[in-house]
Amino acid sequence: MTDAREPAAAELALAAVAILLTAAVVIGSMFQRPGSRAPGSAVGPPAAVSTTGPAPSSTAGGGSAPAGNLVADPGFEASVAGWLAIGGAKVGRAPVARAGRWAGGFTPTGPGDQGMALTQVLRCTPGSTYAAAVWVRASRPGTVVQVTLLEVANGRRLAADTIGAVLRLGRWQRVEVTHQAHRPGAALAFEVVLPQGSPRATVLVDDLALVAHRS
Repeated sequence: MTDAREPAAAELALAAVAILLTAAVVIGSMFQRPGSRAPGSAVGPPAAVSTTGPAPSSTAGGGSAPAGNLVADPGFEASVAGWLAIGGAKVGRAPVARAGRWAGGFTPTGPGDQGMALTQVLRCTPGSTYAAAVWVRASRPGTVVQVTLLEVANGRRLAADTIGAVLRLGRWQRVEVTHQAHRPGAALAFEVVLPQGSPRATVLVDDLALVAHRS
């Protein structure tokens, strides 16, 4: 017979992760240079941010990425560089990983759409198909997340493909999404979002693999 204390223990453990993630963001913001954007600062959707130039690609201390992976630090072993907050969420790292030492993630700060985005993976090649697979975990059962691959150009969200998933408490779940590019010169972006209406929860993200399949 299952011990009734196990769900409570799991909830306590993930609540501790939420506290660690929030603390990491607060401490990190204390050391930001004046005028720089803290990882947890409130920003609009990825379409509202600049899409010129590549995202930072630090691999120091990171695990090995899958062959052909377009993400330099797929397990957040080095930092959350290149990731921006959606809807005012607090973005940071937590030492509760599926593999390695660290996972990325976010904690919502309001009732609207909240999440994190990697906004400048590469410039899209029309006709090419891009596939992403990511592991996610939530601090509450029944949490709904949306994983999206999309194109962004001149601050506008263009074509997008989204997959939704309902997360079970305390378990890592793999979510996959594919997108065929249409707009020449558009930037490819990747999002993990806790949509409005979903239970508010800390969402952890790890082992992102994003590959291109040329047509």
